[in-house]
Amino acid sequence: MVKDQHVVYKTNGKVCAGEIHFDVVNGVIHNVKFIGGCKGNTQGVAALAEGLTLEDVATRTMGIDCHGGESCPNELAKACKKLIDEA
Repeated sequence: MVKDQHVVYKTNGKVCAGEIHFDVVNGVIHNVKFIGGCKGNTQGVAALAEGLTLEDVATRTMGIDCHGGESCPNELAKACKKLIDEA
């Protein structure tokens, strides 16, 4: 299981958000904040991710396209997947 932690994930530089910050408690995401990006869209994604497991967020947001195969939600999925893979 992923340990409880505050995550600062640096995006790949191909999306509008430069970083994604969030907390993980018992494998559940809280307090998602995108640094940069389209304010309404990133706030919406953050609100929808609140209280979901890392696995659920990764499954729901992986592959969402905005910029030639990349997007802020897809970057959130990659951050979640990385934590899952490292556990």
